[in-house]
Amino acid sequence: MKTYTAIACGLLFGLFTACKDRGQSSSADETLKTASKDSVETIQKMNEYQYTDDIEWNGKPVTYLVERYAVDSLSSVKDDTGTEYADNVIYLTLKQGDKKIFSKTFYKSSFKEYMEKDFYNHAILEGMAFDKVKDGNLCFAVSVSYPMSDLYIPLLITIHPNGSFEIAKDLVLDNVVETMDTASVE
Repeated sequence: MKTYTAIACGLLFGLFTACKDRGQSSSADETLKTASKDSVETIQKMNEYQYTDDIEWNGKPVTYLVERYAVDSLSSVKDDTGTEYADNVIYLTLKQGDKKIFSKTFYKSSFKEYMEKDFYNHAILEGMAFDKVKDGNLCFAVSVSYPMSDLYIPLLITIHPNGSFEIAKDLVLDNVVETMDTASVE
C-alpha cells in the first residue's frame, strides 16, 4: 500500500509540475509573438556611421569627416512590403589642422532635383564616401537608394578650394577602367 501511495504522489507531483511548465511556456510564447510583432512595426534605421581620413589637397594635408545618422523627424519611406525606414542626414566636415574649411549638412532633399519624383518618394539618403581629387577639387560620391536594395542614384559632390560646391549625377561607373577612350567621357 505504501508503494501505491508513493507512486500516486509521484504522479500527482509530475502532473502539477507539467501543468505549471506549460503555463510558463505559454507566457514565453506570448512574449515572443509580441516581440516579433513589434519588430515588424518599428521604423528600420541604418547604423550610425562615422569615417575620417587624411588626404592631400592642393599640396596641403586635409582631414575629412563623414557622419551619417538616422533622423526620426525626417519623412520616412516604405518599401513594397510595407516596412518603414527612417531617412538619414549626412554631415561632411573638412579641416586643415584645427581650421574648419568646409562644413555642410546634406539631406535627401539636397539631391531632389537629380531624381524622379517617384524614386525620391521611396528612397533614402544612404551614404557618402571620398572619391578622388580631380582638377584641384575634392570629389565625394553620394548614393540615394531604395532601402535594402541595389537600386540607387549615384551622385558626385565637387568641392572647390574656395569652399563652394556643386552636385551632379555621377555618370562614370566605378568598374570602368580609364583608358584613352574613356578619359574623354569624364
